[in-house]
Amino acid sequence: MATIKQLKKDFDHLTFAVIEDCIARYNLTKDKEAEVSELVESTVQYRQEVRKRINAHKKITSSKEKKQYFNDLVAEFLKNTHDRFTRLSEIIQQ
Repeated sequence: MATIKQLKKDFDHLTFAVIEDCIARYNLTKDKEAEVSELVESTVQYRQEVRKRINAHKKITSSKEKKQYFNDLVAEFLKNTHDRFTRLSEIIQQ
């Protein structure tokens, strides 16, 4: 398993990639501002939620449970990030 510090960096990298693509989309066309803005806001909120959940690992004592906790968190985060990129693609295609 990666270190907590590296995990946070990886999550930040993917989160900021979504936000960066949203900003680039907005700067290119300046339309659908509300949809793009909502996607950015929800992405930032989700990042904060994930950070809290990463820091909550200290309450888990079993290393097996901790590993499963982080595996589930990573899987959920990747799916959520994929869904956000998919949503941005849908906005672009409209």
